[in-house]
Amino acid sequence: MTERQNTIILAVFLLVVGGYTFLAFVHPVAYIWATYEDLVGEWMQTYFFLVAAVLSALVAVRDRRHRWFFSVLALACGYVFLEEISWGQRILGFSTPGLLKEHNLQGEANLHNLFTGPYKTLLKDVISVVLAAGLVGFGLLLPLLNATRSRLSLWLDRIGVASPPLVLAPYFVTAAYLELKPFSFNEAEVAELLVAAALAMFALDRLLMLDRARSKAAIAPASASSARPGKPLIVMALLVVAAAGSTTFAMYSLPDSRARIDNRIENGIEKFAGRYERYDRWDIASELYGVLLQKEPERVYIMRKLAVCHRELGQSEIFTDLAMRAIEKDLERYAKEPWRASVNQSLVRSYRLIGDGERAGAHLEEALDIGISRISKYPDSASAAYSFGRSLQLAGRDHEAFEQFARAYELKPAKSRYRKAYFSLRADLGR
Repeated sequence: MTERQNTIILAVFLLVVGGYTFLAFVHPVAYIWATYEDLVGEWMQTYFFLVAAVLSALVAVRDRRHRWFFSVLALACGYVFLEEISWGQRILGFSTPGLLKEHNLQGEANLHNLFTGPYKTLLKDVISVVLAAGLVGFGLLLPLLNATRSRLSLWLDRIGVASPPLVLAPYFVTAAYLELKPFSFNEAEVAELLVAAALAMFALDRLLMLDRARSKAAIAPASASSARPGKPLIVMALLVVAAAGSTTFAMYSLPDSRARIDNRIENGIEKFAGRYERYDRWDIASELYGVLLQKEPERVYIMRKLAVCHRELGQSEIFTDLAMRAIEKDLERYAKEPWRASVNQSLVRSYRLIGDGERAGAHLEEALDIGISRISKYPDSASAAYSFGRSLQLAGRDHEAFEQFARAYELKPAKSRYRKAYFSLRADLGR
C-alpha cells in the first residue's frame, strides 16, 4: 500500500474507535444507535461484509495463485452478510421458522444465534476466545511473518495464502480484544465493524494491486505517482456510510419497522443504564432512566432504578420522593390484585429500597405462597414456573430458582423472557 493509503486506513481506524469511545462517554443514546440491530452502525458492518465478499470474488477471478483463498474469503464474507440480515428477515420482515424460533437464542432466522446470543454461555466464551486468537493470527502474526520473507512465509504464499497488509493490524488486534467483551458495552459490534472494514480494505488493496500489475502505466513512476491511490478507499467508505444511513432511514420510515426499532432502542436504553450503574456512572444512568420514565411515568421498576441513581448522587430528597412514589403505585396495584405474585415481588423490591425489611419479608412470603399454589395447580405452566423462580430469586434461593427457570424454558423455549432468565442465572451460577 502507498503512504497515502496507509494514512487513510489509520485515520479511519482512529475515527471509528475514537468516535465510539466518545459516544459511549458523552452521548449514550447515540452509542446505542451505533451498536444496535437495524441501526446505522450494524448496517455499516453489514455492507462492509458485502463489499468484502464482492471484491474478494473479483480478486479470485483474476488472481490465479490466491484464487482458492479469496474464493473462501468471498464465501465467508457473503455468509456473514446473509447472517447479519438474518437471510432477508430484517429487510422483508418474515416470521422466524418454528425450529429456529425454538432454538435460536434471539429468535431470528439465522444460524449463528443457535450457538451464541445476548446471554453469557460457556460456548459463547469459547467461541469468542477462538475468534480473537484467529483475528490476531491472521491480522498481525501473518503480516509480520510475511514481512520476514522466511521460507515459511514464501511457502504460504506459494500455496495461495494471502497476507493482509500490516497497516490493517490495528483493526484486527483491536477487534480481537473487543470480541472478548471486556466492558460489556456491545463492543463486539464495534469489533465486527472493524473486521468487516479491514477485510473490505484488504480485498480492495489486492484488486488495485492486480490492476497496477496489469497496467502499463504502473511501470512508469511518473504516471503512478500522478494517480490518487487513496481515492478508492475513500469512495468505498463513503458509499458504505451512505448505504447504511439510507437503509436505516428507509426502515425507520416504515410503521412496523419503526415500532420495532423504537422498542429496541428503549430496551437498549434500559440495558445501558444498568451497565453505566456497574461503572458507577450514576449521572449517565440517571439521564437514561429519566428518558424512560418520561415515556412510561407509571413504571415502578424505572422509578426504583432512578431513585437509586439519585441516592448515589447524594440527592436524598429526590431519592425519597421516587421511592415513595414507587411504593404508592405498588400499593395501588396490590389493593386491586393482591393474589398476583408479580405485585408482591415489586413490593418486596420497593420496601427493600427504603430499608423496610419487615414489610418486604411479609410480601415475599405472600409471593412464595402464591408461587407454590400455582405450581401445584398448574405443574405444566411455564408462566407459573417462571414467576415462582422470580420469587425464589428474591428469597436468595438461586439454585431452586434456576430449576424453575429451566422448567419454564423447557416448556416454552421460544419465549424470550424465559430464555433470558434461564441463561442469565445459569451463567451466574457457573453451570
